Amino acid sequence: MTLKTRIYLIGAVLLLAVLALVLGDRLFRGEQQGLRAAFNAEFLVRPDGYPGLSRHYAFSFPSEPVQMDTGLMYRALADDGVDVICGFATDGRIKAYNLFTLEDDKNFFPPYFAAPLIRGQTLIRFPQLAAILNRLAGRIDDTTMQRLNYRVDDHGESPYRVARDFLVEQKLIGANSEPGSGSGGTVVVGGKEFTEQEVLGEIIAILIENNSDLRVERRLNLGGTMICFNALKSGDIDLYVEYTGTGLVTILKEKVIHQPQKAFDFVKKEFVDRYDLVWLAPLGFNNTYTLTMRKAQADELNIKTISDLAAKVGQSLRKDQ
Repeated sequence: MTLKTRIYLIGAVLLLAVLALVLGDRLFRGEQQGLRAAFNAEFLVRPDGYPGLSRHYAFSFPSEPVQMDTGLMYRALADDGVDVICGFATDGRIKAYNLFTLEDDKNFFPPYFAAPLIRGQTLIRFPQLAAILNRLAGRIDDTTMQRLNYRVDDHGESPYRVARDFLVEQKLIGANSEPGSGSGGTVVVGGKEFTEQEVLGEIIAILIENNSDLRVERRLNLGGTMICFNALKSGDIDLYVEYTGTGLVTILKEKVIHQPQKAFDFVKKEFVDRYDLVWLAPLGFNNTYTLTMRKAQADELNIKTISDLAAKVGQSLRKDQ
């Protein structure tokens, strides 16, 4: 055997040894850590988020879920930085990143049907708003909302452009339609800090501007649920889009109602009675929370439901013990 061949063989053995160590370390860490989860700040504390979900399905992750911005969660999941995130049923990144949403087989999450939530005093000042906004009733199903979100998140289009295109497509405004004079007063439209809320805020704002003489001030990306809700109560904003499940569980602190119409009727009555806030007609889609994984990993582990995930996490916990 020549010296050159010996050197090649020694190098190959050393390389295989290094690869074995690296792969073994990764497998060991994966075995110890189990599935890694990342949730946004709201999901980590909401009763209809991880605390309630953990109790309902009787499981918890071996390592505490990492708090992460919603936009970063999807990227981290796609890049194998984490294994499970709290997704949203209508998020366009589910399709863009080939992700898989687990079935809520024990019916934990309430329905999250979206609808404009507006101050009663605003409706007294501008009664035309109810008729204008109710033209959106039932116009946006789950697939449509996912498509609109996808255009922003994956294609990089502006929420304003996506919203305007939708309104033209639905014949709610003309292709060459322009805002009115703005002489009728000012309405402030708010929104939470994620793509869907930006798109919906723009849809509402453009629809009002192009069907009245009202001027619309946009205060989108305000933050989470309670920031928007408190801004609405105090009069800092006049309306924003809220979700029935969020209104029911997070704001009213009530138990889950799984029937969509019953949940809507309940929050509609309670918000008027308690806060003088009015739920207008639902837009049509149900943006329920989901637990979301990479499709390839979910298939490999045979995880299709949240119960499957709970069982898998339970196995990991028993191994750690």
